[in-house]
Amino acid sequence: MKALFFLYEGYVDWEISPLSYMLNISDVEIKTAALSDEVTHKGKFKVKVDLNIEDCNPADYDILIIPGGEPAPFNKDERLLNLIKGFDERGKMIAAICGGPTFLAAADVLRQRKYSTSIDDNPEYAHYFNDNFMSENDITVCENLITAEGNAYIEFAIAVGKELKIFEKTS
Repeated sequence: MKALFFLYEGYVDWEISPLSYMLNISDVEIKTAALSDEVTHKGKFKVKVDLNIEDCNPADYDILIIPGGEPAPFNKDERLLNLIKGFDERGKMIAAICGGPTFLAAADVLRQRKYSTSIDDNPEYAHYFNDNFMSENDITVCENLITAEGNAYIEFAIAVGKELKIFEKTS
């Protein structure tokens, strides 16, 4: 199994840290991609990514994971929007937390699907979201999408793990 994490300037590292750890110990191959060779996350660490976004093929991965952070100006980047659309068109899983669902909305992947996010009330991004489909839950799994509020990063990791079936049965 292969997971692709899309990282961008100012992404919130702790929202995906539990998930990346769980995937790593489950022998899921993890790759990182960005719009540049290196990004700096909210904790101010510089991260060198594995791939430039142009080198990513959705067919090569089982899931795309997008952390939270400030979506602008990346929410308008066609390379990213096309990558997201490519995952969705193939029915591949996409997981996004906090501000990450903004990218899904910008790519018109949310459509009429239930979702969770922490950024829908920001006037800069409100036009992307349809309140009729906003979930009251911190975590929402709808078709091939897993979305979450930023405060639910542990639950997000668990939901992704369950959907990927990486947990051993204990009963």
